Amino acid sequence: MAGQKPKRPLPAGVLPATQPWDDDDPGSRVRAKPPPRAAGSEAAPPHETPQDRARTLVDRLIELGPNEIAPLVRRLLPLGNFALEELARSFPGPLWRPTLATDSRLPRPEEISASAAALATFAGEAIPYLARLMRSPNSEARYYATVICGSYANTELIEPLAQVALDEDRECRRVALHLLSAYQHEPRYRSALAELRKCASDVEQPLPARRRAISALTQLRDESSAPLFVDLLADLDRAIGTASRVGLRVLTAHDFGFSRDPWLRWLSERGHESRIQWLIEGLGDSRANIRLLASRELWRLTRFLQPLSETADRNEFVSAQKNYQRWWAKRSP
Repeated sequence: MAGQKPKRPLPAGVLPATQPWDDDDPGSRVRAKPPPRAAGSEAAPPHETPQDRARTLVDRLIELGPNEIAPLVRRLLPLGNFALEELARSFPGPLWRPTLATDSRLPRPEEISASAAALATFAGEAIPYLARLMRSPNSEARYYATVICGSYANTELIEPLAQVALDEDRECRRVALHLLSAYQHEPRYRSALAELRKCASDVEQPLPARRRAISALTQLRDESSAPLFVDLLADLDRAIGTASRVGLRVLTAHDFGFSRDPWLRWLSERGHESRIQWLIEGLGDSRANIRLLASRELWRLTRFLQPLSETADRNEFVSAQKNYQRWWAKRSP
């Protein structure tokens, strides 16, 4: 799970470099000099530094196709940080196949570009470089660096992903939020949510960033944000209030409008309950859109009952509510 590095195969023909350090060390090591040249390998020019060597290899690498990169990646691996610096400089490089909006899954590094495939072969050593690329002024670099994070399961990526959740680029945010949800049981994930709540409430922050923070908390279904969203209903910026009302509706399957008083009364009575209980109550709401939202969110959380259709009448929702109440009574403390 998170924190454990997955075993990633190298591109065809790439042999793992011998690593004289502890594999559990998540840090990135500088290798002061390249290893002795193997018999038959290309001789390095006199006085060429490891940095020069890495730059020469990367400049050649990024022009190659998927089936051609293995020999150069094999020669980059022993160069460590020198190679990583050059790969980050060239990232993402010429794309083998740009991501399409119709793609049903995120592309793997070896499907993106030569520099992306090479970067991923460095496993945990590449994480600080990915974090840096996710702050790049180049939106394409930020996007593909975020995509590569999908090939990892490492809690070091939670904070960078949470930052990208506020990115001005919609696709960057979408990928970051999708990947963040996989870490929801990690302590660092809870800390990341707290930072997003802080951003949403901070009037010193730019309004677009605050609105994106509210949206991120909503999409991550952070039920602890409900009291914050109630407070933000009265924000001077109308868009902040509207985003908060949408967030409350999604989190609670209730809608008391923009007035804080009914929300505060509801929180005092039901705020201590779990979100599942809020949603079960929402199945009996008089409004069809709230009932439908509750049904879909309960399915998403529990996989107990298939969500009802838009044409279902209120009696069907009430019947589902009773089934959920019995189900919850058997599972709740």
